[in-house]
Formats: sequence, C-alpha cells, structure tokens
Amino acid sequence: MSHNPAFNQALRTGLSTSSMSPSQVDQEFGRITANKMTMEGTTSKVMGMFLAVVAGAAVTWFFGLYFLLLPALFVGLGLGLWASFGKKVRPGVMMSYALVQGVFIGGLSGIFEAMYPGIVQTAVIGTFATAGAMFAAYRFGWVKVDARFTRMMTFALMGYFVFAMVNLGFALFAGMSVYTSPFGWLIALVGVGLAAFTLNLDFETIRVGIAQGWPEQMEWRAAFGLTASLIWLYVEILRLLAIFNQD
Repeated sequence: MSHNPAFNQALRTGLSTSSMSPSQVDQEFGRITANKMTMEGTTSKVMGMFLAVVAGAAVTWFFGLYFLLLPALFVGLGLGLWASFGKKVRPGVMMSYALVQGVFIGGLSGIFEAMYPGIVQTAVIGTFATAGAMFAAYRFGWVKVDARFTRMMTFALMGYFVFAMVNLGFALFAGMSVYTSPFGWLIALVGVGLAAFTLNLDFETIRVGIAQGWPEQMEWRAAFGLTASLIWLYVEILRLLAIFNQD
C-alpha cells in the first residue's frame, strides 16, 4: 500500500493501514522508525529477559515450588505463542514469558538435581559453551544463514514442535515418553542440535535488523527469540544429561 518497500517490516508492529493513504502510511512509518534498532538496545533487553528467567528459576529452586512446573509449562507455552505470532510487540508479554519460563526451568532443574546431583551445573556450562560455539560459527561464517538454511530450519522446527506436543500428550495421559526408549538419547541429541542451530537464526535476525534500521521496538522481538532459544537449549541439554545419567 506504500511506495516505501521497507513498510512491510512495519506491519510486524501491528499497524492497521486499510484506511490510510500512501502519504499517511509513510508518515506513520517514519514516526515508528525515528528510533532504530541498535546492538546496545537489543543487548539490554536480552539481559533484562535473562534476569527475569534467573529470578523465576531462583525463587522456584530455593523455595521448592516444584508443583508450579506443569502450570508454568503451559502458561509459558501460551505466552510464547502470543508473543511469537502477535503482530503487535508486547514487552510485558515477553517479560512475563521469561519470568514464567524461569519458574518452569527452576522446577525442572530442582527435580533433576535431586535425582542426579551436579547435573544442573553441567547443563548450565554446556548451554553457555554451546551458545558460544554457535556464535563463533556464525561470526566466522562457518554456518551460512541463507534462504536455504532458514527454510530447512523452519520445517525442522515445525516438525519438532509437533513431535514435542504429541510426546507431551503421551507422557501426561499415558505415562509413556519416547525419551525412555533405547533411542531416547538420540532424539534428545537431535533436540540439542536444533536448539543450537536456531541460535544462528537469532543472530542473523539481530544483524539484519540493525543493518536495515528496523524500528526500535523490534529489539524486543530479537531479545525474545534469543531468550527462547537459550531456554530451549538448556532444557534439551538437561534432558540429554539425565538420559545419560540413567545409564
């Protein structure tokens, strides 16, 4: 609707343009892009969400609120879908997601730590080491985030999400999980790999957003994506370590 080709990006902020003239569209786009996405702004939002995750996890861990594990799982899933697919950027929803996910991983970590002492420390170190390795691979061009890579990852993530929901249903209602099978470790390893390579998509989003001058509020979307990927990576590593400890 506008001769400004960058306006497509503004649609992600939830603007309604059906009744706006091209000049009004351009004026509104100029308004919302007055402050552009920066590395400093994105980093500060990532740190804010990370602190929310740590706060939620710490409270759950130290007060033994493990009964909040399942409620936090489903509430976090709902908030995550809302933040991901909503056109409007909602910082409150994203911060709530981080806090609730902190409660979830705090409960999960506490349970696994009681079963396998020292597993949480190993999982945390593994998460940061893997994230650092993925950043190095992205930074030095060892992983090329092009259209083909993005397409393959999109289909892989969609397939894994469906698998995870089906497996969760069996675990809750039938007491069965694919992770208890002899091939459970292999499936968990696939989950770790997918979560790790998803970080490259997040790094590329941040790079492109800054280079193209996306609106400042897109820093929240970038921070949300990176935080969600790190949480997923931690959970997958924790699960894989638990499987190995069972043996």
